[in-house]
Amino acid sequence: MDNINNTNISISKFEKMLKENRVLFFDSLEFENIISYYLDSGRLTFAKKALSLSLNQYPTNTNLRLLEIEILIQEDKLEEAMYVVDSILLIEINNFEAIFLKSSILSKQKKYLKSISLLKNILSNCENKKDIFYQIGIEYLFLEKFEKANYYFQNSLKLDFQDHSTLYNILYCFEITKDIKNLIIFLEDYLSKNPYSEIGWYNIGKNYVKIKKYDKAIAAFDYSIFSDETFTSSYIDKGKLLEKMGEYEKAIKNYKEIISINTNSTYALFRIGLCYEKKQDLNNSISYYFKCIEDDPNMDKANYRISLYYYKKNNFKKATEFIEKAIRSNHEKSKYWRTYLNCLSKTSTKNY
Repeated sequence: MDNINNTNISISKFEKMLKENRVLFFDSLEFENIISYYLDSGRLTFAKKALSLSLNQYPTNTNLRLLEIEILIQEDKLEEAMYVVDSILLIEINNFEAIFLKSSILSKQKKYLKSISLLKNILSNCENKKDIFYQIGIEYLFLEKFEKANYYFQNSLKLDFQDHSTLYNILYCFEITKDIKNLIIFLEDYLSKNPYSEIGWYNIGKNYVKIKKYDKAIAAFDYSIFSDETFTSSYIDKGKLLEKMGEYEKAIKNYKEIISINTNSTYALFRIGLCYEKKQDLNNSISYYFKCIEDDPNMDKANYRISLYYYKKNNFKKATEFIEKAIRSNHEKSKYWRTYLNCLSKTSTKNY
């Protein structure tokens, strides 16, 4: 908290100095915090102003030069960035942060193998192995070597089980290689160490569905919801699976849970309507479809189902009205056009 307060004081002092067009004293650490703050908040112009002033006062400060490299990389001035980083490494051959930034420059230049080689060379002696493992994984992703990428991401995750970015990259590698068996083995191990991961339970549930272990999938989605009752993806996939299993009442109850979390969930309203339609409860079904278009008049799927409802009731004028709304929202669905032409053929022979 003290560091945050000190940074806020430094930022206010710096911006006041710029506004009043005068020079105030900042120590090198203050400048580092100011520049990092502006980089993190995407205010590159202010970061560059602070960097310029800082290097005038502390031209040989390595940490400030490292921040200069970050700015140059953001500006895509890769040759300049490489020159600065090499000048640092001539003096500080084992500066791990500089080496890491050099690997980032090589990556930006699409020299992925050189970047990987550089990172592997510092891996055994570097304290921050997590970020090194992660970055090597990213480089292998660029090379589309997904199994190798997965290996390094998993090593990174072992050092921080809460890192969702790394977890998602691991899931992506398994999915793109279609290795469902080992993905499930990985997730079972991950969940044994991190049993309240809603993302872990959700993804193992999705993969149980793929191998038709539906009871296990439902249980996994329930564990995901227990871990985070606002994680709507688990409700959605659980509901779709319950529909597939013919458990329409349970699916309806599940979708209503989504609405209790997000009252504007037209997706849940639509799925409830579909469930009632599959149960042949057309009064409840049409009621929920109309609730959909009350929330979102342009929801093409709901307008389409309403059109079919009126078509079956031989109310072709109403059916035409709603299928036209569906087409205005989504004109690429061939079934919408077929329904529209059917309505036109009926209305041309009927009087209302």
